Amino acid sequence: MALLVGACQHNPSAVPATLADDTPATLEALKSGLGKAINRAQVELGAGNLTASSTVTVLPPRLTEYETRSPATPLVFNLFVQDGACFAIQAGTEAEIPLPDVPCKPL
Repeated sequence: MALLVGACQHNPSAVPATLADDTPATLEALKSGLGKAINRAQVELGAGNLTASSTVTVLPPRLTEYETRSPATPLVFNLFVQDGACFAIQAGTEAEIPLPDVPCKPL
């Protein structure tokens, strides 16, 4: 909850948002936008209904055949919308990640 309050204080007209739809095109746009921000070519989203929740989880990269465990943890993002533009904020940061091709709606 602190992130939501902090994000709104940083950008007072931004409100928590969800995806407007969960079509394959929307999900690909979301993965692409987040992937660019975290320097990953492939992004796997965690479980959840992104049309009902503003929290997006990005799973860590899968283990390779030579790995048995990894210290990597999922990354958590919160979606916001401001003036019709969707953006994400990674939990623990205040950096806005623009998601221009992602349709969002206020929560």
